[in-house]
Amino acid sequence: MVNVRVRGIYSTAVSKLLLEEGFKLVEASDKIIERLNIPIDTSPCDATVKDTENPDEILVLGFPVEAKRVFDVLVEKLNYVYKWESKIELHSVYLGVVVEKTSDSCIVDLGGEKGYLYPCREDVGAKILVGVKHAPLRKNERLVLTRNFRLVGKRIALVHGEPRITFSEHIYDPSVKAKLSAIATSKLMGSGIGIHFRSSAKYADRDELSREIDLLLEEYKQILQKQREQDSPVKLRHGEFIGIIGLTSIAKRKLDEYRRTTCFTIDYHHSLKSMGYSDLVDFAEEVMSPLHPSRGENTEIGVLNYIARRLRETSRIELIHVKPTGEVLRLQHGRLYRVEYNRDKLLIVLERVMKSEGIYDGLGVDKKPGDIDYMVVETGSPIITHNYYRSGVWLGTYININTPPEITPSIIKYHDLLVDVVVHPSGEVKIVDEEELVELYREGVITKELYEYAVNTVKQILLNPMNYVFNPGKNLE
Repeated sequence: MVNVRVRGIYSTAVSKLLLEEGFKLVEASDKIIERLNIPIDTSPCDATVKDTENPDEILVLGFPVEAKRVFDVLVEKLNYVYKWESKIELHSVYLGVVVEKTSDSCIVDLGGEKGYLYPCREDVGAKILVGVKHAPLRKNERLVLTRNFRLVGKRIALVHGEPRITFSEHIYDPSVKAKLSAIATSKLMGSGIGIHFRSSAKYADRDELSREIDLLLEEYKQILQKQREQDSPVKLRHGEFIGIIGLTSIAKRKLDEYRRTTCFTIDYHHSLKSMGYSDLVDFAEEVMSPLHPSRGENTEIGVLNYIARRLRETSRIELIHVKPTGEVLRLQHGRLYRVEYNRDKLLIVLERVMKSEGIYDGLGVDKKPGDIDYMVVETGSPIITHNYYRSGVWLGTYININTPPEITPSIIKYHDLLVDVVVHPSGEVKIVDEEELVELYREGVITKELYEYAVNTVKQILLNPMNYVFNPGKNLE
């Protein structure tokens, strides 16, 4: 059984999902233990699931086989996600060969992959023992190496060439730190090897930690011996699997449902929390839970009514466009032109006045200051349209295909699916960037479900493209 530790704003939902799939939850918070009715278990984890700096992503990290299983299950169950996983393990140890050299850095061949090492004193052709400091996940990310490689265990990691004691941020009790430091000093003093205590170390006794230190020290000696016997690049020790899952609005709705089986959860819970409304969501759920007959089902009407009312009080709306590459674009703000709430849908029209010259992507039409983009957004819809006008004359419409937008009283955020449709005043209709969608699907960044979602949306639009063109003189009569 795989032991998993879960942290972050998605922890209840992810924990419930993994528990249903047969994983064992360890080092769970008191709240998770209560909600899922699981026993306290302080066993060391095989994999960790936690937030990244991007609130739309979760990171999976841990021993290669076990963490990969966790990653694959999350992708399979959430379906509508982006995914990035490194081809090379974080903290893996290699005997490399220097193949390129600059004044103070070099490129090291690891036997199929090349990494960047700084500083580098060796000449081209020299053998060098290195660890993976940064494992690239996305295109154009650099594989960064270090001389101070780690041997990662369940409770500790030994650090070559950095003889100091460090602790996980989750170990903060001074008495625990003192106990662990004493063990490390007794085992490693004078060895030139450092040690990092992982969070699970605070639950282990002296004998358990001593045994793990001894085991890793023996592995360390074997690595040093192997590197003396090798001439060509070779991997000497495994590291950790690392992967990131990008959560679209659809995936977050799935997580809402998992969370709702354990505690009161309003609709759009995870979308609102990931967009900075955590306190408001907690307050609403605390107030509503004793009064609501279910665990938060059918609260969508109330949530969208609240957002619609607050939007009408807002002068500017921030627009966040998230690309499948992980890049986050902040578009020119829009002024609220119209907001309508009807049939459990929120329809928003923003007016964006162009401030600079250029070319409208896909349309090939000159952009001039003073042009107006009427941007139409609807909850639950994979379609956002940009309708460009100059002095009342329609210049064309760019139909952006994405997962349904996430909306708060001040922000509209959507995850782009790359392929788009352009409608010209001449009647010409053109599909753009379809090859980018296909490429990312082949690379595995976009799941089959997301790919088919985008393709089917294009087919829907092509049935009647003019139906998606917004005319402020007609649509809002």
